[in-house]
Amino acid sequence: MIYQIKESMKKAIVIEHICRELESNFDSFTLRLEKALGILKPATLHALGGSPASMVSYLKSTSDEDNLILFNILVRDDQMKKENRKRIKQYQVGNPKIMLRMIENYTGAGLYMPIRVLVYEKSNGKVAVEYDLPSSSFTQFNNAEILSDSIILENMLIKLIQIADEGNHEAASVEK
Repeated sequence: MIYQIKESMKKAIVIEHICRELESNFDSFTLRLEKALGILKPATLHALGGSPASMVSYLKSTSDEDNLILFNILVRDDQMKKENRKRIKQYQVGNPKIMLRMIENYTGAGLYMPIRVLVYEKSNGKVAVEYDLPSSSFTQFNNAEILSDSIILENMLIKLIQIADEGNHEAASVEK
């Protein structure tokens, strides 16, 4: 069965996509990235028994508004053909307090959280990082608070990537 979507339900949006090639290698960059992130513990959320009030309380206690939390890592590891192995990780990151505030402002904002960041190894051995700018995703809601929060998340993400890449520059200066 084919379902038709009414035109009144559709909205075209423009998403700004970022793709950065960094000097870091895959292993060192992902290690520094993961160390710089706080970690959301799924076992703790499960132990809360699914109670919305207890989950909200836990999420609010896991971080302040100055850092990002790692929600999940999806890993693609092609073991079938080791000569063509591509190392790829997709990180799902966000800030629980900011995310909850954004969803309270507009429930549909939850579709774009947590933020997804793709990290992969290029054929030249360098690492590439790709993500959509949160501010471009959240502009569609025409809400000043959501846009402001999305810019805060965006700046956190940019800072996180810089921190994870800085270790490469420090190692290079020690070698010289």
